[in-house]
Amino acid sequence: MASRKMGKETASSSGGPPSKRQATTRNYDIEFNTPEQQSRYKSLLSKPLHPFRYPDSYSMNKLGIRDNAYRLLSNLGWVEMLRPMKGFENFTYEFLSSIAFKKDRLNFDNPDHRVSFRLMNIDYEMSLENFTNAGFIHDSWNHNLKSEAYDPDTFWKRITGLTQYNSRSNKASNIHNHVLRYLQRVMSCTIWGMKEVRTTRTDELFMLWAMLSNNPVNTCYYLLDYLASIGAKSDSRAEIVVGGIITFIAWKFGVGEDNGINPIEGNNRLNIESLISMNFIKPHLPANITYDLRLNVPLLFILPNPSRTDTGVEANLLYVGVDP
Repeated sequence: MASRKMGKETASSSGGPPSKRQATTRNYDIEFNTPEQQSRYKSLLSKPLHPFRYPDSYSMNKLGIRDNAYRLLSNLGWVEMLRPMKGFENFTYEFLSSIAFKKDRLNFDNPDHRVSFRLMNIDYEMSLENFTNAGFIHDSWNHNLKSEAYDPDTFWKRITGLTQYNSRSNKASNIHNHVLRYLQRVMSCTIWGMKEVRTTRTDELFMLWAMLSNNPVNTCYYLLDYLASIGAKSDSRAEIVVGGIITFIAWKFGVGEDNGINPIEGNNRLNIESLISMNFIKPHLPANITYDLRLNVPLLFILPNPSRTDTGVEANLLYVGVDP
């Protein structure tokens, strides 16, 4: 990823970073290049900010899925990206009000997708290839965003037993394997941040397939596309749950957390307490040291149970007609 220090594909604005003393509560001394950016900023101010919910190592260990989950995350190069970081209001508002992601739909074999955004009153503009190849998330550049081997209906049946996938109606709770369900929940609470998790997004299902298949993909394409859509939304009812990933991007460009103003408060771990409140698991009484996995099949599944949650075993992807 090209940074402002490299200077090849980034241009610095005439203004410098604002000091914390100078920044006002809701303005942060952000300088806007266009009226559109200022309009987007005003719209973003009306939307609630919620913290990322990062993978929680302690809770994953208690549920017996830690090593398996991190192995799948590492297949896509996501471990560093999902290291817990605070989101900050100034980073979030400035980035989302300025991000533009232009997809090159004319050159299929060698597309020149481009991204631009602002951080600390400094403009960044570069190709997606440079954004990706400098080690931002994964060190490989893959023009083929989705492998021809991937079929959503086939994969959905493989992990849910259901015959047809529909992103608008297929609930995440249909996924049987606890490792995959947890990672789907991680994605919906981070990269494709949503406060309420109901269905499995098309991109989330594809990423689960890529993890299981150990098929590296260009995560940055999907991430930037989603962030740009959040910045452009005019719906005042929308909620923002992407502050943590913007802090990570800022850090990759040399903007440290010490420049962050007004942290986004709240629980930023997808821990046991969060999973219970989401009706994902419930304590297995009376000891409260094991947990019942809530499944959409008539089976009682008590965690931890690593031999039956290991995603390396095909039979563990569906719990139908077996006694776990």
